[in-house]
Amino acid sequence: MHETQVKSILSSSNGMNIYRGCSHGCIYCDARSKCYNMQHDFEDIEVKANAVELLERALRSKRSRCMIGTGAMSDPYMHVEEKLGHTRRCLELIHHYGFGLAIQTKSDRILRDLDLLKKINENTKCVVQMTLTTYDEELCKLIEPNVCTTARRAEVLNILREEGIPTVVWMTPILPFINDTADNIRGLLNYCIQAKVYGY
Repeated sequence: MHETQVKSILSSSNGMNIYRGCSHGCIYCDARSKCYNMQHDFEDIEVKANAVELLERALRSKRSRCMIGTGAMSDPYMHVEEKLGHTRRCLELIHHYGFGLAIQTKSDRILRDLDLLKKINENTKCVVQMTLTTYDEELCKLIEPNVCTTARRAEVLNILREEGIPTVVWMTPILPFINDTADNIRGLLNYCIQAKVYGY
């Protein structure tokens, strides 16, 4: 892990990544691509030390409210978040300034911030996007070794449903000859149906 200072945190489409790199260890991750100009090992998490300060400045200056997105390139609930809490502080700002939230993860650590997700959803809108890759738990442990398994993520989806927070599932990636079986697809779809997700 190392810290860096960045010049901005929100993209033109109101997306942000608080960290760069990832500790989940997913073997298929395309964010490792050199096209993203990572200057360090992918597992050497880059912490944007001034992300919270920059986000507050950006939200305070916006003329109209919108959805703030996070998690598209770097999961906001990696192991380092337990220690640093940058994601939680950013959610507090999003709630404070009255913005909506679209957050993507494959970690059950998101439940730590359930109180904030509920507050944001009550005031504006909060959508949680969860990645489900394989119904096979043993396969999940092989291809996504350092994050909770699919069954646990399905539990998270059900908890969010019970709390009234809308969810979306990313059934990706479908890897030829690995997780592209009919049983796997049906299993993931059953999880989606049980959780009453809004899209997959």
